[in-house]
Amino acid sequence: MINTLKYTLILLLTFASFTSCQNDEAVTATVDAMVAEPGDALNQSLPGKKIRVEGQGLGGLKKITLDGKVNVPFNPNYNSDQSFIFSIPFDDKLGSRFGLQKITFETANGSVTKDFTILQPVPTVESTVPVVPTPGFPLEIVGTWFYNVSSVTLGGKAVTYSANTSSSIVIALPATAASGSELVITTPGGLAKKIINFETVVIVSDFDGGGLRAASAWSAYGDVTSFSATTTGGPTGNFATFTWAGSTANGYNGSSGGNGGGPGVNFLPAASTDATRAFLDIDVSANVVGTNVAIQLNTIEGLNYGYNFKITDVNWATKTIKISDFKDNYGFGANDASALNVSKINEIKIGIAQGDSPNPSILKFDNIKVRYR
Repeated sequence: MINTLKYTLILLLTFASFTSCQNDEAVTATVDAMVAEPGDALNQSLPGKKIRVEGQGLGGLKKITLDGKVNVPFNPNYNSDQSFIFSIPFDDKLGSRFGLQKITFETANGSVTKDFTILQPVPTVESTVPVVPTPGFPLEIVGTWFYNVSSVTLGGKAVTYSANTSSSIVIALPATAASGSELVITTPGGLAKKIINFETVVIVSDFDGGGLRAASAWSAYGDVTSFSATTTGGPTGNFATFTWAGSTANGYNGSSGGNGGGPGVNFLPAASTDATRAFLDIDVSANVVGTNVAIQLNTIEGLNYGYNFKITDVNWATKTIKISDFKDNYGFGANDASALNVSKINEIKIGIAQGDSPNPSILKFDNIKVRYR
């Protein structure tokens, strides 16, 4: 009897010890650290970065949820009892936001919730629409991370803006905005900056009182039959009329509004030097198709470049010419004007190439402009 009681007591103690060991082996999911890669930032990260979670009982990962609403994808192949890896998603359409929020991990050993901060990235400016903006008109800024925009300035002055999306902001360019002004977009993530260059438009002559060369300054020379810089009835007002009726006494002809007097007045600012970024616009018409228009550019250094083209439609049309397409030797040389410093141009001459033009040729021209972008 005594032996029976002894053996029973031993069995009870053994069972209790076995049960205690089983309880000691039960593991609860815990998270010790969340480390952003690359680097070692704890419990915070920019969107898109990989996060390495370290702890215990993390095997059998079932679900990751940010802020109670954003499901986070993960690869179960990168999951062990001690760690796993996932990337921080960001989609505002799904409710993603920046700042401190809860992140919950559901594993085979239970659920654990920790604090995590999603940092806002620095915004960037990638492009503008249009590429060359015009003061006084809207300008779309295309970029990234335009969230929580607090201000937009141009040249240090606040401008009106609307944030269409996280990648687009439309600003109202002031009519007085200066080319070369710095655009700055401010968000909690930082600053995005871009130099905004506008197109410089210089009216040389519009024959209605505007421009650097007044209609009264224009005159003609050479084998010209008649010339007037005050012909009325044009599409935009007055215009110039140049008539050549076959004379070859001088072998040349042309008209000019002069160089502005003295050493001459240049059309473009000194910083506008690149001929590939400069254009000449002129409205033209003629009495007959085939009228051969000759345009010459002179510089303060005595250089000249020419460009000839034939009228293909007697109706008024705007002709745009890249200044780099002009050629030396009055337009008949081998060298184009791509290396010309266009800020030196101070005179434009317009005439008819009389060796290859119908007789008579009556050329009408108006609204001469030089543009630099």
